[in-house]
Amino acid sequence: MPHSVPTGLLRIPRAGGLLLSLAALLMSLGCWVDSVNGLEENDLLHQDEDVVQDEDVVFDPTLVAAWQVTSDNCTLTLTISGAAKTYELKTAGQGEGCNDSDKKIEYYQGRLLKLDDHFFLDMSPRPDDVCEMCLPLHWIFIVKFDKEKMSLIPIDDEWLKHALEQGTVTLATMPGDTDRLTASSKDLKAFCRKYAENKEVFKPVPGLSFTRKPG
Repeated sequence: MPHSVPTGLLRIPRAGGLLLSLAALLMSLGCWVDSVNGLEENDLLHQDEDVVQDEDVVFDPTLVAAWQVTSDNCTLTLTISGAAKTYELKTAGQGEGCNDSDKKIEYYQGRLLKLDDHFFLDMSPRPDDVCEMCLPLHWIFIVKFDKEKMSLIPIDDEWLKHALEQGTVTLATMPGDTDRLTASSKDLKAFCRKYAENKEVFKPVPGLSFTRKPG
């Protein structure tokens, strides 16, 4: 199902993985921070042609490819296509270690933003896959890539929890759930700019290091 939540709920159970065909891998890697708002300062679901577009949104054709990662005899392929600053992402798994959810094809959309010297990938459900009474949830990664390799680096949930408890970070979150951000896009950008170089905050995860699929 789409990674979204009903708008009327204040306390919401943790949803499944954003990329459902990567769910087994992601669940094995730990908890994940998601966000009610994305990095882009214009709403992806309700864009108006008269609204000035976010100048931090960019498009790099290097990301357009099929990327693979293998874990426990299951090769998961993340296929990225798109143009005009919007990416479409498709996931599917193949191999003896894949279960039915891994093999299921799922689609999502992404925006690439360049904040200072770092690229960030903001991933969320496609607008047509979000129910009328739901909010799409975003995952925000630092993305590092070249022609052969791509890594998605998430916000470390344990670091964020401790930072919020100690008051060194003031990002708004869902009450009682430090893994779900409700901060504004502007505040999210400021956080990303401030901590992009900090590997305790954006902590590399070996299981999210992809290689380009040959051919």
